[in-house]
Amino acid sequence: MTKILDCTIRDGGHVNNWEFSDECILASLDAAEKSSIDYFEVGYTMPDCVKKSSVKLVLMINASALRSVDEKVDCIRVACYPDEIEIGMKACEDYHKIGYEVFLHLMTADKLSDEHYVLLKNWQKKDILTSIYYADSFGSFLPSDVEKIYNKLKNCGYKNISFHGHNNLQLAFANSIKAIELGAYSIDATTFGIGRGAGNLPIELLMHYFKFDSSAYLKIVEKYFEPLQLKYRWGYSYKNLIGGINNIHPREIDKFLSHVNV
Repeated sequence: MTKILDCTIRDGGHVNNWEFSDECILASLDAAEKSSIDYFEVGYTMPDCVKKSSVKLVLMINASALRSVDEKVDCIRVACYPDEIEIGMKACEDYHKIGYEVFLHLMTADKLSDEHYVLLKNWQKKDILTSIYYADSFGSFLPSDVEKIYNKLKNCGYKNISFHGHNNLQLAFANSIKAIELGAYSIDATTFGIGRGAGNLPIELLMHYFKFDSSAYLKIVEKYFEPLQLKYRWGYSYKNLIGGINNIHPREIDKFLSHVNV
C-alpha cells in the first residue's frame, strides 16, 4: 500500500514564509495522526511547538545547505538538484549513520542526464534509503513522464520510489495516481494543495482516492487553509500555467514573460 507523506508545513511554507501559527501546525499534525498518514514533514527546521508524534516526523535539508541535525525527527529528506547528486548521496549516508531514516529527493527530475542515472545506479549504498523521491518541481510532467522516470530509477536498482508533484497543469492528482499504479512507495500531498506556485496535490483528494476518512483534514481546511488560500492565492493562475507549460521555476516566470510573446 502506497504511503502518504504530508508536506503541508514544509512545502506550504513557501507560500507564507513559514509563518504558520503554532495552533495551525499542531492542528495539522493532529489531523495527520487521526488519519492514515505515515509521514509528516515539519519543515526545514523543527517548529518549537512540535515535540513528538505517532506519525513519523520528517525534516528536509537541501544538499546546498547541509548542516548537523539534533532535532527529534525520525527521517531526513535530502533534496538535491541533478548536479548535487553526489553531495546528496554522501549526506544520506552520514545522516543514516547517526540513526535517521533517509530519503534522497531528486528535484527537477526531468533534467537528469544519462550520467546522473549512472551515478545513481552505481551508488553502492542505495539500500540505506527508505525511498528515493523524484519531483515534478515546476509542475510540467504528464503521466507519461512520471512513468518514464519511475522506470529509469527502477532500472537503476531502487526498490522504493516515491513521487512529489506540483499542480501547474492541474495534473498533480493524475500524475500521483500514475505513480501509485506503478507501485510508488509514497506520495507527497498538502492540505488544500498549499504550496509554491500552483501548489501541490491536495491531501484530502488523495485520501478520498484511497477511501480513507478525510474528516480531520476537512476541518482544518475550513478553519485554517481556506482563509490562507484567500489571503495568499496559490493555485491555478495564468503565471503558474505558463511556468508549467515552459517548465520553469516560479521565480523565473516574470522574467520569462518579459522576454517572450506567449
